[in-house]
Amino acid sequence: MTPTELFFDLVFVFVVTQVTHAVESHPGWEGLFKGLLPMVVMWWMFSAFGWLTNAVRPDAVPVRLLLLLAMTAFFIMGLDVPHAFEPEGWAFPVAYLAAVAIHGVLYLTTSVPSARRAILRNLPFNAMAGVLVLIAPHLPEEWGWVCWVAAVPVLYLSPLLGRIRGFVIEPHHFVERHALILIVVLGESVVAIGIGAGSPESHAVDATLAVGVALGIAVAAGLWWAYFDGDEVRAESQFEKTSEHRRQMLAYYAFTGAHLVMTIGVILVAAGITDAVHHFHEHVNRWWLGCGTAVYLLGHAGYRALLKSGRTIDRLVGAAAAVLLGAVASWTGWAALCAVAAVLVVIAVIDHRQLARAPADAGAVA
Repeated sequence: MTPTELFFDLVFVFVVTQVTHAVESHPGWEGLFKGLLPMVVMWWMFSAFGWLTNAVRPDAVPVRLLLLLAMTAFFIMGLDVPHAFEPEGWAFPVAYLAAVAIHGVLYLTTSVPSARRAILRNLPFNAMAGVLVLIAPHLPEEWGWVCWVAAVPVLYLSPLLGRIRGFVIEPHHFVERHALILIVVLGESVVAIGIGAGSPESHAVDATLAVGVALGIAVAAGLWWAYFDGDEVRAESQFEKTSEHRRQMLAYYAFTGAHLVMTIGVILVAAGITDAVHHFHEHVNRWWLGCGTAVYLLGHAGYRALLKSGRTIDRLVGAAAAVLLGAVASWTGWAALCAVAAVLVVIAVIDHRQLARAPADAGAVA
């Protein structure tokens, strides 16, 4: 993992912040999809740059400059998320297509012939999704939605249609890169605490706000602990043992796929934390905190199951408990935060004790 890659990944903090704000500002299914669909499209290309730096080292000056241009494109996409469904939001698809072009050009500089052939197979699908998003706002509303929804399978089914083969996957780099991306994404759940604590009238931190901050940190820490309790080490070990073709499939399902699910979960949790801290003694959204935690845990369970890096049963049970308790405890912000934090603490304790008791069987999936 190079400093260039780490710097590049920082732009996704802003993207996640923008999507979280879009979801929170427009409660309901329409607001949810108008926030998440652009993020799902962006994630595909953002994750694709993680694949790219397995084949093209970002040390040369031309590569660094092109990565900075791509970084600018992602920032513009994030800035235009609230307007991506409007004709005035043309900057979103144009920036997306610029990222596709930069990604393709950089991939063609690799010295690995199979990787060059692989990107040429997938490049038309990446561009097609951008064209669908570009024309969507200029069609009748229902057809615009069709274009946005169609863009997702065009992207996420393209490797299966072209058969994933030829891409360069270096296990240590790939696992480390996605772990650090998740850290960046989890940063949004911490930022959400400060946003929720904000008010039109600035005032010193009182006891109520201090407790709200502590509970918000507990939820964010619970999400972090669920993933970063040795999972990345075990995942890398399992990743290294697989065949080349199996490794590419795991890279697609466990990293591009499962990490997208976890990212969506963090966005919903962040919206829930903002809501709960801001309305600490009032009723809060019934679903954001609990469902966001559940989505995150289900994504992590899928990641573990694919890589055989740990138990999944506690994540599945915890997901169900988080939805139920989050909805029941939504009568106040503090109660919802306590309920979700309790679920995450129980999962962390059970998982940690299980791994400590039977390290030899830590990779077994229950």
